[in-house]
Amino acid sequence: MLYSNHITVAASTTEANRVRTQFKINRGVIHRIWATFPPGCADLVNFRILHDEHPIIPSLKHQYVTGNNYTYVYHPFVPITVEPALITIETWSDDDTYSHKLHFQVSVISKIWLIPAGAVMGIIASLKALFDRSRSS
Repeated sequence: MLYSNHITVAASTTEANRVRTQFKINRGVIHRIWATFPPGCADLVNFRILHDEHPIIPSLKHQYVTGNNYTYVYHPFVPITVEPALITIETWSDDDTYSHKLHFQVSVISKIWLIPAGAVMGIIASLKALFDRSRSS
């Protein structure tokens, strides 16, 4: 599932008055998050993403991410075991003149798709060896 959210951050939204935008996601693993700062943000707009009030991005609670004309791509690997779960995006801005619109996308996939390729190859090799052994007997 891909979840998408546009958040407009008003001018002069201080850290003390940061805006909390929440949305629900389904069970699985958060395996990729895209956060896009359009041109003009000039590192004045800040965000952080939380799951159950625990920081995902950045990993420390009292830090924020800023940017300008850039899309950050994160691979947090956060298991979601309760459905629906709440994701919170906190935003604020030091820009005292302009509002800015940030774009977030969150990809949640089933755990079954995250089995490492090496583990799958090992299982296949073991099954092949077992099959070869049984044929030669």
